[in-house]
Amino acid sequence: MRNEPSVNAPTEDMAKLVADIRAGSRDAFTQLVRLHQAKVRCYLGRFVRGMDVVDDLAQETFIAAYRNLASFRQQSTLGLWLLGIARNLALKYLRDEQRRRAQEADTFEAALSKWAEERMDGDEAAAARHEQVVAALRNCIDGLQKHSAGMIRDAYFKGRSAAEIAQETGKSEGAVWVTMMRIRQALRDCIGAQMARADLR
Repeated sequence: MRNEPSVNAPTEDMAKLVADIRAGSRDAFTQLVRLHQAKVRCYLGRFVRGMDVVDDLAQETFIAAYRNLASFRQQSTLGLWLLGIARNLALKYLRDEQRRRAQEADTFEAALSKWAEERMDGDEAAAARHEQVVAALRNCIDGLQKHSAGMIRDAYFKGRSAAEIAQETGKSEGAVWVTMMRIRQALRDCIGAQMARADLR
């Protein structure tokens, strides 16, 4: 099985991935999309309504990244650079949507687009903050006991139901729910502590 860098892989692994894409490797680009598409879509979904629009903007983000990869100088992480591209595309979409709605005299929709644009435009730290939270979540999951970490990954990354997890572990479905609640609270506490430490730096 081929080893692939994770989103928080060592810098040299990401540098090699970028170099492979620049050299024309389609597999490397596919790997880049696979590693970052969930984060990009989640970020866009905070500001833009409609999954079809989120899908289109996420696709445009990766196309723009492919075309402009030569400008990536690793002054920030690759993930943060991608979120910057997504942010610029979403802002353009919101501004165009606002103008279109205003021309159609749809004042409510125009005002809604304007509000979303101002929210996004005034929150330049959102992308960096989002990446910090994602990194904290990964660190906190890595710090869980093996059984707890496995349960979280089964539920949230593999989409398995509590009933499926219960059947595999030999526990009742109710016991799985209680355990999941405790793990989620532990993760919330861990993330809060990590973010507080980051804010003090």
